[in-house]
Amino acid sequence: MKYLLSAFVFLLWQLSLLGQPTNPSNDIAVGEIIELESSLLGETRQIFVHRPKGFWGMDEAMSHLPVVIVLDAETQFLHTVSTVDFLSSAPLGNDIIPRSIVVGIPNTNRNRDLTPIKGIIANDASTLATTGGGGRFLDFITDELIPFIDSTYSTSKHRTLIGHSLGGLITFEALLRKRDFFNNYIAIDPALGYADGVYMDDILDTLQQSELSEEQLFFAVGLTKPTFLKEEEVMTDDSDFTVMNSIPNRKFLEEIENNQWSLNVSAQYYPEENHFSIPHKSTYDGLRQLYDYYSFPEIMDYYHPRYKDRSDLIARIRDHYGRVTAQMGYEVIPMEGYLNSFAFGIAPSGREDLAIALFEYNIELHPDKPQVRNNLGYYYLSRGNKEGALKVFKDSIKLNADESILAIIESLEKEAGGK
Repeated sequence: MKYLLSAFVFLLWQLSLLGQPTNPSNDIAVGEIIELESSLLGETRQIFVHRPKGFWGMDEAMSHLPVVIVLDAETQFLHTVSTVDFLSSAPLGNDIIPRSIVVGIPNTNRNRDLTPIKGIIANDASTLATTGGGGRFLDFITDELIPFIDSTYSTSKHRTLIGHSLGGLITFEALLRKRDFFNNYIAIDPALGYADGVYMDDILDTLQQSELSEEQLFFAVGLTKPTFLKEEEVMTDDSDFTVMNSIPNRKFLEEIENNQWSLNVSAQYYPEENHFSIPHKSTYDGLRQLYDYYSFPEIMDYYHPRYKDRSDLIARIRDHYGRVTAQMGYEVIPMEGYLNSFAFGIAPSGREDLAIALFEYNIELHPDKPQVRNNLGYYYLSRGNKEGALKVFKDSIKLNADESILAIIESLEKEAGGK
C-alpha cells in the first residue's frame, strides 16, 4: 500500500480583518488531508486527520492516543472534532474522555461502501447493482487505513467507530465481523430497514449468539416523520423513509430492552431530533456514555468547605487513573493542563496545600517538562513565596534554558541580594 501525504490544510474557518485578504498565519487549521492509495478499493481515498494540540506549552507530546474514526466525513468530521476536543479540553477541567486523534473518511461511492449486503435504496432498482461493497470498505479501514494511522501517529489500540444512517450499518458490520479492531461503536439512526430488514435479522442473530462482553455500543434513534403524522402513527406508516429507518430502529430499541445480550449497549431516543439533526447531539452523548469511567468529577469536592480537612486528593487521583488504565489497556495519566488548571483553581478555596500537591504531582508525572515546573514557580510568585519560586525556576532551566525564566531568576536573585 502506498500513500501520499498532501500539503493541504483542512480549514475550519478563516479570520479576516476589515475585509482584507486573510493572511495564512491567521488560518485556524483543524487537521490535514491525506491521500491514501488503496489496493483493496482500487482508488485513492482522501482521509481527514485531526491531531489534538496541547495548551500553553503543556501536553504537546501526547502519545498512545485513542483513535475515533467517523464515516461520512464531509458532513460529520468537523462537529466530531469539536466534540472530542471539548470533552477532553484539559484547561477547561474536562477529562470526560481522553484526548484522541479523529480520522474522517469522506465518500467516493456512498451506496457501494456503506452497504454491507446488496439491496435497493429508496425504491431505486438501479442501486441493486452498486450496493454491497461494505465488507471490502471495512477491510480497507482495518487492513490499510488503521495500519497507516498507527504507523504515522502515536496511537493506542483503543478505537471508536462512528456511523450515521447507512454509515450506521458499517458500524454494526464492524461489531459483527471486525471487533478485534474496535472497542467502541456509535450507530446513529442507522438504516436498519435496508435490504428489507435482512441485515437487521443478521445483526440480531449475531448479538443473540456471540460473546460480546468487551464491546460497547451506543445506539441513537431520532424521530423523523412528516409534520402531519402523530408520533404514535409512525409504526404503521408505510412511506419509504419510515420503513427504512424509523420503524426498524424503534423495533431495535425494543430488542435491546427485551434481550439479554452479552453486549454492553446503551440506547438513547431523541424525539426532539430528526434523522438529519441527530448526529451532533448523539455523538456528544455517545462519547460521554462510552467513556463514563474516564472522568474524575470528585476533584470538585475539594473546593467545598465540607472537604476542608481532607488531604487524600492525590491518592484518589492515582487510584482513579489506575482503574482507567486497566479499562483502556495501557497506562493513562492525567494531562498536564488538567492538573495545572485545578491546581491554580483550588488555591482561592483556601487549599494552598492541595494546590502545591497538584503541582508537585504534575512534576512527578512529567519530570522532563519544564513548563510544569514553571507553573509551580509562577504559583509561588503569586503567593509571595519568592524563595520557593527561585528554587523551582532554577530546577526548570536545567531542563531548558528559557530566556524568560532566566530573566525571572536574575530579577529574583538581585532582589534577594539587595535585602
